[in-house]
Amino acid sequence: MTLFKTVAATQWQGAARDARLATVNEATYQTAAAAVRDPDNAHQWRSYMALVRSFFLKDVRIRYAGSLMGFFWTVVHPLLELVTYTFVFTVIIGVSFDEGYSTGTNALFLFCGMIPWLSVSESMNRCTSAFRDNAPLIKKLRFPPSVLCTYIVLVEGFNQVVRFALLAAAALLISHGLSWHLALILPVMMLQLLYAQGLGMLLATTQVFFRDIKHLLAPALMIWMFITPIFYPESLFPPKFSPVLMLNPLSHLVSIYRELILNHQLPPWGSVVIFATSAALTFVLGAFTFHRHSHEFPDLV
Repeated sequence: MTLFKTVAATQWQGAARDARLATVNEATYQTAAAAVRDPDNAHQWRSYMALVRSFFLKDVRIRYAGSLMGFFWTVVHPLLELVTYTFVFTVIIGVSFDEGYSTGTNALFLFCGMIPWLSVSESMNRCTSAFRDNAPLIKKLRFPPSVLCTYIVLVEGFNQVVRFALLAAAALLISHGLSWHLALILPVMMLQLLYAQGLGMLLATTQVFFRDIKHLLAPALMIWMFITPIFYPESLFPPKFSPVLMLNPLSHLVSIYRELILNHQLPPWGSVVIFATSAALTFVLGAFTFHRHSHEFPDLV
């Protein structure tokens, strides 16, 4: 009987969440209209950020609406990821990132590489179809479509912060603690979000004109994942393909995070410069492509 009451209560809470989400949608439409009508640039910016916030909260609420554990899944899911990757790659396959590393230390290095990859790849996946998935907003209102990419990137950034917190706790228990280098994660994440935003706008814009992009993205991401030293140390990468490693922005990003979080030292300046340059150029390219074609979106989505 208690179980039935719990399920009924959960269903009622889910219905209540749906009602609140409907309110968020209505507020989102109103804010979108106000954002483009107001000639004050400062107010436009505030309205834009209010839109981003509304979509962000809506996304987080919908993700866990109706589940018994609710927001607690934010912690449980990455914890299950950590256990799964550790078991598969360090116990079954036997990958070791360095001689003398324990299973726990190898797990930390593996998860430290997976975290930024999951954030960037999921941002790309979701942004690619964002404009088409929200066609009514773009068609019926003078709605700033870039909001859709911005909130998706921020949601995945939030998920990354949760995963990093779990990683830091595990590092504190398994390895020799943490250091002040953790403070440098914030500027690196800002560059990463800039990079993901640029990729997101570029893919979302391209998808409006070429619908096959969504289908090509999955195999492209799989190839990109395996040429990034996530599941193996850089030393195992074939020397004749070293230019591929050097030109891969995410290989530098993974290296930067590992140096800061696990090795407690500053990353190579070469990696920092290459990734920062890649992030800036990618964002400029994405923003340029988006702004050049955004006026065509209402007729094409």
